[in-house]
Parts: sequence; structure tokens; C-alpha cells
Amino acid sequence: MRPPTRHTPTTLKIARRVLPKTFGERLWSRLVGRYDSASLISRETRAQAVVRRLARRRPRLHHLDIHLADHCNLNCRSCEHYSCIAEPSFADLVLFERDLARLAEVFEGIDQVYLLGGEPLLHPQVAEFVRSARRFLPDTRVCLMTNGVLLPRMDEPFWDAMRGTNTVLLCDDYPGVVDRPQIDVLGAEHGVNVEWMAKAEQFFRAPIDLAGTCDPSESFVRCTGLSNCAIIKDGRLFPCAHIAYADILRKRFGIEGLQPTGADSVSIYAGATGDEIIDVLTSPRPWCAHCDYAALEYFPWSRTERSLAEWVRVDEAAEPSGDPGVSA
Repeated sequence: MRPPTRHTPTTLKIARRVLPKTFGERLWSRLVGRYDSASLISRETRAQAVVRRLARRRPRLHHLDIHLADHCNLNCRSCEHYSCIAEPSFADLVLFERDLARLAEVFEGIDQVYLLGGEPLLHPQVAEFVRSARRFLPDTRVCLMTNGVLLPRMDEPFWDAMRGTNTVLLCDDYPGVVDRPQIDVLGAEHGVNVEWMAKAEQFFRAPIDLAGTCDPSESFVRCTGLSNCAIIKDGRLFPCAHIAYADILRKRFGIEGLQPTGADSVSIYAGATGDEIIDVLTSPRPWCAHCDYAALEYFPWSRTERSLAEWVRVDEAAEPSGDPGVSA
């Protein structure tokens, strides 16, 4: 899945016309990171945080991603969640509910939750996950984020769960992938609110530096508002999908290293307060040294060739590994 992005396509196009391509993209990423980077972790100002802490209130988490499936039925080039090279893997409902119950204790609230992947509609219990999310997070904006391919095949229990929990059906708009009017009609027929992501004319990627020679602080600044998005996995909160699912990339290509340490995430069960968790998610992590934002690039959406070079810096990438075939 694409993460929410905050770049302005028109401004970026102007920068590309006036400046050399690489320099223009680097300049724009710096501007976005430093001056237009509304955090996906917290929308609280420093002054608000001081007042809240004096009142001994817990913080709010602005946005949370939860994988229902690691794998996907749509193979996008350079997927940030590595879903196009992931083996089939489904979330466990019992662990999902345990994590949500704990998060409800740690935070005063969560503004919005995305149930995604991978492709969440691949999960045979997707309706149960939707109902559980609403039960544990009654005041949260819950969105099921999908590429939409499987929506015409979904059964009535799925649509009942979506409607009954007021869960938003948030659809990606990839070129030529789904019939958008058909999905709008399906949503209307079942009384489900359908929203669309901005048309996916382009993706972006910050190549991974296997040696970890990047400045973590600089990488984190540029990441804010692009990929810095809390994601929960195995009872730990990670500041981005790159770190949370690095094991997929390592396993696929037999890469040595890239193993996150305990400092790259935070356990929600180890007694950390909400403020301590927010501090971890909003500050550079050691793994940030692998994200080469100096080489940030934008490219048209396309299907993957499952080549290591789609994720790793070109001067370090090996030849493509495994079956390069793709599906729809």
C-alpha cells in the first residue's frame, strides 16, 4: 500500500522543469520534511503537551496502521510494505484484540486507524477484524484500506460489518486497476462510506543503504509526513513499515543485516507510558541510517519485477532474485 503523501504534484513538476531532476527532487523532499510535515504520530503542539502533562492526561496517537495480511494480490513496484515479495501471512484475531485493548489503555485515544496490508480483503476473517476494531476503538475513525480488486466478490457479512461499524472503505486509485464507478455503486447499495485516495500517478522511494551510512537524524526529518507512520507488529510499535517489515526484504533476497534492534521500536507491554511511546516514534531510530533520502526519487506507478534494485540503492543491489513474474 502507498503511505499517505504530502507532496504537491504541481509544485514538484515546476521544480523538475526549472531544476535538474535529481536536485529538484532532493530540494523538494527537504522542504516537505522541514516545513510541511504534519506528523502522522501526533498533532499536539509543545504547549498543548505541557498543559496535558500537567493535567496528568494521556497523549493521543494520531494515526495507526495495522496489517491484516502481509501479502497482496496487486504487485506494485517498490512497495514500502514489501507486500509484493511477502509470503502469505495473516493477522491473528486474538492478538489483534489484545493489542487494541492495550493501546486503549496507553493512549487517551487514537484519531484514525487503517486496517491494511498487503491486501486486507485477502484475510478470511476480515469482517471480524472490522467489528473488533470498532468495539475496542469506539470513537476512532476506522478505515479499511484496499486496492479494491476483490470488492465485487465480497459477501454480505463483510458489507454488514462495514456498515454496522461505520468503517470507511478507503480505496487506492491505481491506473486501470479497478472500475471506480462500480465500487461507488457497491458502497451505495450497501450503505458503506467509500472514499478514494488521490489518484496514484506516481510512487516515491528512498533507496535502502545496506551499509547504514546515512545520517539518521537527516533521514528522519525527511521521512516525517511521508513514511513516519506508527505500525503495530508483534506487540511493538514501529515508526514505519520499512523497519517493521524489514524481515520480508531480508528473507526474500538473503540479505545480511537490516535487522532492527530493540531501539528501533517500543513494546506496548513493557510498562512504557504513552508519552514515552510517542517520544520513540517521533525521534530518529538507529535503523534510519539505512534510509537514503538524499536519493529520494519519484516514478510512475507500475508493476514490480521483484528486483532487489527496486528497494536497495543501485550501487549495492544484486541481480533480481527469484521468479520475476507478476500478477494483476
